Amino acid sequence: MKYVNPTNDLAFKKVLGNNENIHILEGFIRDFFLIDPKGLTVENPYSIKAYKELIKDEETYKLRLTASDVAAVMDFADYRSELQIRKAIYFDERSLYYPLNKFVSRYRVEPGKVSAYSRLRPIYSLNILGYNNFSEDEDALRIFQLYDPVRNKHFPKKILNLGYFELLKPNVETENQRQWQNYFLQKPLSDDAPDYIRDALQIIDESNMDEEELDMMKQVEYYQSVYDDTVSHAREEGINEGKDEAKFEIARNMLSKDYTIEDISEITGLSKDEILEIQNSGILV
Repeated sequence: MKYVNPTNDLAFKKVLGNNENIHILEGFIRDFFLIDPKGLTVENPYSIKAYKELIKDEETYKLRLTASDVAAVMDFADYRSELQIRKAIYFDERSLYYPLNKFVSRYRVEPGKVSAYSRLRPIYSLNILGYNNFSEDEDALRIFQLYDPVRNKHFPKKILNLGYFELLKPNVETENQRQWQNYFLQKPLSDDAPDYIRDALQIIDESNMDEEELDMMKQVEYYQSVYDDTVSHAREEGINEGKDEAKFEIARNMLSKDYTIEDISEITGLSKDEILEIQNSGILV
């Protein structure tokens, strides 16, 4: 058998962002958050037709942003997963922004109705990382919640559950987490791996995909390679040394290729206002 790389953004969403195989996402959530995801439904589920339209309109940067995350709702909470294989400058901030934005998005005032705050729900967010974001000697899974470190007290309600699963670290809490790690790293699954992880592996078997899907996944990989080349070029031009002119040159180049302001900011370290100023000047590479 030949498998598509499970960290390909489209493959990631085909497996975990698809209501047709919702049992895989259910098992995934149970294995990391130890909760029963009752009433689980994927929002904006996987659709090859939608991605074809983005490619047709030459909006591959939108394809990348759309495909790399999975959003779902449960009876009692909201859920989000994101796949981040390469280290990004502001990923810690981004990993907070999206779940918190989802949390507050449910706030809505309606005259004569119950309090708008009653609509807010807990959020569970898991980031799958292809690099070490925390100290190398720490466990592969870290889950953060609201906490008072001085008094050693947790917030009364588990409103924010922010998880990070680092694929390169060996210290996992459970055997199922180990199997998920093997799955993403393209290592063999053990004989006792859960059926839903084996089902995930079958989904990314190339023989179970049509030509259209395989072609689209190749285009996503191409976009990622272009993105990586841009990052490498930025570093070569002295981004890490703080050379402002190099930053502006890279930003102009990326704007000319329709990168998002968020992507440009992550690579160059420029603020949104600085990037908008470059964009409004009309002087691009």
